[in-house]
Amino acid sequence: MLIHRHRQILTNALHLRHFSQSAAAAVLLDPLEPPPLTYLEGFPRPDPKFAEIIRAIPRTISGKNISAKERKVGRVPSIVFEQEDGQHGGNKRLISVRTNQIRKLVNHLGRSFFLSRLFDLEVGPDFESNEVIEKVRVLPRKLHLHAGTDAVLNVTFIRAPSHALLKVDVPLVFREKMCLLD
Repeated sequence: MLIHRHRQILTNALHLRHFSQSAAAAVLLDPLEPPPLTYLEGFPRPDPKFAEIIRAIPRTISGKNISAKERKVGRVPSIVFEQEDGQHGGNKRLISVRTNQIRKLVNHLGRSFFLSRLFDLEVGPDFESNEVIEKVRVLPRKLHLHAGTDAVLNVTFIRAPSHALLKVDVPLVFREKMCLLD
């Protein structure tokens, strides 16, 4: 095994490509700056009226009856999965968020845009206090709606480190019709 690794390192070293100093200088002197990112007209933008900060309170127990009681009070039972690499399981934290805040965000952004955007999640002791126990960046992973009324039943969030690779469904919108057959 050790001989095989040594041979592989030696083979990789022989395949290195050397560039001239002028080519390296040209790359360093002529950086191509991408154009600044802008928002497309007619598509959702961050709006201060629809706060990008989701307020939450911690829960200690879960279950069908507890979730039903949370919904009656006007809260959505939610879970934040804390994943170390973004793909495999990790710790889960039970929280509750306001139903009307999630409904406003989903109606304003649309379901697919809501599920592909990062939000700040502020966890506090209750919704009325300004005290913040923890503030984290989360990505909504699943949004479970009632089949008949489209009421939000629960939301699953994911929290992963900034270096983690995540699979996200990105909404594509076609702006103009293109005729391929002329």
